[in-house]
Amino acid sequence: MNPPPSSSSVALIPNIGAEEGPDWPRLLDKPAVAATLSLWRHLFPARHHLVGTETAPESWPESMGARPDGAAFPWLDDLPLAHWLGDAAAMKLAQKKGLEVVGPPSETILHVHDKAFACRASDSLGLTPSSLKGLSHIIEPEELRSSTQWIDRVEQVIQTWPAFTQGQFCLKPRLGSSGRGRVSGQAEAFDRVSLAGAARGLARRGGAVLEPWLSRSSDFSVQLHIGETEPAITILGSLQLWVTHTGLYRGHLGEVDSRGRVFSGSPEEDEARIAAAALASEARDLGFRGPCGVDGLSFEIPAPESEAPQRILRPIVEFNARFTLGTVVIGLIRRNLSRLHDELALSPGERRAFFFALDTPRSGSSWEDIARNLPSRSLCLPLAPTTAAARPGLIFADSLEVLRSLLPETA
Repeated sequence: MNPPPSSSSVALIPNIGAEEGPDWPRLLDKPAVAATLSLWRHLFPARHHLVGTETAPESWPESMGARPDGAAFPWLDDLPLAHWLGDAAAMKLAQKKGLEVVGPPSETILHVHDKAFACRASDSLGLTPSSLKGLSHIIEPEELRSSTQWIDRVEQVIQTWPAFTQGQFCLKPRLGSSGRGRVSGQAEAFDRVSLAGAARGLARRGGAVLEPWLSRSSDFSVQLHIGETEPAITILGSLQLWVTHTGLYRGHLGEVDSRGRVFSGSPEEDEARIAAAALASEARDLGFRGPCGVDGLSFEIPAPESEAPQRILRPIVEFNARFTLGTVVIGLIRRNLSRLHDELALSPGERRAFFFALDTPRSGSSWEDIARNLPSRSLCLPLAPTTAAARPGLIFADSLEVLRSLLPETA
């Protein structure tokens, strides 16, 4: 048995996937969730313990050297309690264990975590691109439970959308993560039976947001921290998202400079950061505090044959009022910044590219094999044993182009 935690030990409630219901401990057996939990722990001071699940010793990666005592971010050093998502169940568990509850109430957290908040705020802040104005619709849980009239409304709405959408739509649960629970369809093959079957699950997860399914050219996230004192809003970094064609998360890419500042390296960098800070300010005005992330994307609208498709930025897709894997990746980069200076000669005015994934990008390969075949200098950090079900890793190299070559075209 592990010794009981001391009073100075940070209590962690690892309710990863709590959006899907209170039975989050069972999700910890899934390889991707178990890997996420292990990496999340690396952000905190060495003296921490888990609450609500088995308190196992932290598995600090050998590739990262000695385990520092302190946290990866200064705002994590003095917390008595942290949770992945501060929902009502997490607050209740903390109180049951006699822990000091810190931060905003769960009602505030879930209000801004609701995808409807980001949708409405994007419109009110003037950050919704003109080609998408008026296309998204919010569906309340009561509508989904009471009748099938909401299906009639969906069918009517998508018929009014512009031609570039091709009638392709998706219904996203308002409380969800990683694309789980999403329902997709098309006007020409409108399937009322499938939508009716999805109603109960969407209602259970806060309702739905109806929006066009866009032809994405890039996905990105901006990670922030909202505090009580100045600076009230800190941008921790921005990253590219590596996702599947259906939007499921696979990893992150980006660049880091000698000061540890993290950038996506995309042409929309500045606009994305400005929009994310504006949305974070809205959340702060409503009482939210803590780590958060803003997801966005760029999409393409077909043009005449003689012209290239028009690329459009949608800087606000959703607001994650919790820790995210983006926060974790930035923390891991901060943990290894001195090695980038020493081993990759990262100097002021320069950047190095990075790639993170929850598992090796190609089945049957190892992170060491991948790094060995890179055509430039690199630093490879396997973050789990080779025997683990999921093998997350982090690679640094000279350029994003080099690292993009690692990604399968059919991801």
